[in-house]
Amino acid sequence: MKYIFYLTGDHPEVAKAEVYYLLKSFHPVKILDSDEQTTVIETDRDAEKLFHRLALTHEVSEFYASCNIDELEDVFSKMPVPQQTVCVRVKKIGPRKINSPELERKLGAILWRRGAKISVSKPERIIKVYISSKAYIGFLLHSTDTKQFLLRRPDKKPFFRPGVILPRFARALINMTGVNEKEILLDPMCGTGTVLIEAGLMGIEFAGVEAFSNIAKGCAVNMKYFNLPINVICGDARKLPFKDETIHAIVTDFPYLQSSRSYGELIELYVDSIREFHRVLKRGRRAVIISNMDVDDIISERFVIEKKFMHRVHRSLTRRIFLCKKEE
Repeated sequence: MKYIFYLTGDHPEVAKAEVYYLLKSFHPVKILDSDEQTTVIETDRDAEKLFHRLALTHEVSEFYASCNIDELEDVFSKMPVPQQTVCVRVKKIGPRKINSPELERKLGAILWRRGAKISVSKPERIIKVYISSKAYIGFLLHSTDTKQFLLRRPDKKPFFRPGVILPRFARALINMTGVNEKEILLDPMCGTGTVLIEAGLMGIEFAGVEAFSNIAKGCAVNMKYFNLPINVICGDARKLPFKDETIHAIVTDFPYLQSSRSYGELIELYVDSIREFHRVLKRGRRAVIISNMDVDDIISERFVIEKKFMHRVHRSLTRRIFLCKKEE
């Protein structure tokens, strides 16, 4: 199967990594093509059951073809005519000047003249055309419900602290680990519980550790609010209460300088915590570590850094996102 993933424009590189590593954890995959906000991936199995997990993907379509923009009419004149009622939807990506409604009518008319049944209001099948540097054509399979992330905004939860990562981004980071349902994801510095909530809503087993008792209690309130297990304990990420190699994935956001005075020396926190992350994580599995500092040397002593992303939040904060793997 070949799929077109139409990605969000805010974090396209993270979005591509979310798609690739999520699918890769379940099926062999191959990247066939990639543009600014699109990526085309081939897998040997049906991957549709995973699409509901995606956060930074707007839509997924079954890939039909890609071509230069001036070749679109030729492609539509030769493509198989769908038996269901159909309509064409064009999505322009980037600054290219395209009159999307006019192009939709033109491409739909080609299919109509070839016998297709056109329905603009209630089509049984939607043909998507994504236009950036070239055109990608496919049949729509999935659209992400983005309203859910707005409903779970940090300030809408019973217990709120500023500066936390947003639910949509947290979900993408979880997916990058490739953790499966019924496996255990650990956030050893879980704060208000954003990562844990997103994991739990995807059916993933989870555990959280938080150093400060008042925040751990607030996190428990948030878990209860979303009808999730209160698998949160007050503890120290430098001395995790788990046996060796019992955790399938780790996602955590290290406290920033102004939030970490109670931990003592910040570098010691990184060294001791990452040693513990390595100890409890199963071999061959992934961790996502978020920091406001370049701690590549500390992480690489224990893990293989597969990817590093820079995420600018505001003028004084740029997050470093490390996708790490424990060697087999």
